[in-house]
Amino acid sequence: MNEIEILRVLGKKRVLNLREVHETEDSVYLVTDFVHNLTLKNLLKAASSTFSVAGTKAIMYQLLKTLAHMVSMNIVHRNLRPSSILMEGKNNIKIVNFRLATYINGPKANVGICSTPGYIAPEILHLRHEDRVYDDKFDVFSAGCIFFEMLFEYPLFDGSDTLEISSLNKNFKYSDLVQLVTKEQNNPQPNATKLGKIF
Repeated sequence: MNEIEILRVLGKKRVLNLREVHETEDSVYLVTDFVHNLTLKNLLKAASSTFSVAGTKAIMYQLLKTLAHMVSMNIVHRNLRPSSILMEGKNNIKIVNFRLATYINGPKANVGICSTPGYIAPEILHLRHEDRVYDDKFDVFSAGCIFFEMLFEYPLFDGSDTLEISSLNKNFKYSDLVQLVTKEQNNPQPNATKLGKIF
């Protein structure tokens, strides 16, 4: 299993620590460190949760440092989303859910579409199956979607169902992002103030 090998290679740097693996005839059990089941997705959905500038910076710094560590090991996650980020304490994270992870340029790096609609680099959605190759840029785009969601408290691709989210994701142009951010900067709500403080 790719997930087991990759967790062993990555170690404990902001990644869920794999302690043991037990196999039976029809199952494989992974024993990891205990962590509370609170994800970034839970916090984003909570009506009372808003991220401070310091909290947003801390989480994104750890996320990008972890992605840099993964790239140094030639690994791409391919399903980075808020539910793949466990919260430890106030602003500390661990990345989980490595089932779709693989080695960059490895034999499984060009499988069909991976990831969750709304967090997929649009370029991938426009390529034919045999031309899809996942590299570190894929995870960086997903991290950017997460950053947007933390800043503005709504997803970058804010559709009413999976089909609409997939369509918005596929047809996204980077100029659309500039328009969205410009709109938010002119918004009198607190999100615009946060944006100015981060940049």
